[in-house]
Amino acid sequence: MGLYGGRPPAQLTLSDAITTGFRMVLQPNFVIPILAIGVVVNLVVMAAFVPFLVRMIAGDSTSGTLLGGAMIAGVFGALIASVIGGILLNLYGQVWATMASVGEAPTMQAAFTRLGGRWMSILGAGLISAVATLGIMVVGGLLGALLGALGILVILVALVAVIYVGARLSLAGWLAADGSAAMDAVRGSWELTGSKLLLIVGWSLAYGIIFAIVGGILGAVLGFVPLIGPALSTTVGSAFGFGAGVTLYRRVKGA
Repeated sequence: MGLYGGRPPAQLTLSDAITTGFRMVLQPNFVIPILAIGVVVNLVVMAAFVPFLVRMIAGDSTSGTLLGGAMIAGVFGALIASVIGGILLNLYGQVWATMASVGEAPTMQAAFTRLGGRWMSILGAGLISAVATLGIMVVGGLLGALLGALGILVILVALVAVIYVGARLSLAGWLAADGSAAMDAVRGSWELTGSKLLLIVGWSLAYGIIFAIVGGILGAVLGFVPLIGPALSTTVGSAFGFGAGVTLYRRVKGA
């Protein structure tokens, strides 16, 4: 049954957070849409946006200008594909994982149906969380630059504040995927995480290190595969990321 075989959330461990990704890699209804998102978004952006941008930059100019325009367009195209693909991937991944973590692994149709009613809340919760953490970073960086030697201390305080606020808001997207409105998800995350900061930070550091190593190896190997290689690497990395994230979410919420 689902990702954890019906086990109570309070019994989930760090080992589950690390290994759940392997279970998700074996789920076609998770892997196929994530893989398709990566491939399709890259194809659309590179086939439609990049040539358009090259024409805008270079026009009827020389071959040297065309080459420069192509390079600039390629960079912007990759960035746009990454942003759009990341948003779509996150929406589907969080909805699918929340469903699979409490029952049978959902079909693609079931996941997309639920996504249709919750995507605005997920995006809203993510945007609020991002603005809060980025705001602290920007203010801390500006104050640090203005205060000279004392600015180093200000930057360190801002860094601690970013980690703290990020941990307190880390469940907002998952709560939104589970059905909460955006602001309710943000408030709910803040309430749930108050006594679980050490658990959240500790687990995040542990599986972050492991997944960084795994992701680096996968990226190096699959990077040589044309077109589909990066999408495959992203898909496997997403499985590990969403698996770990939903396990931590269920553990904190269940406890």
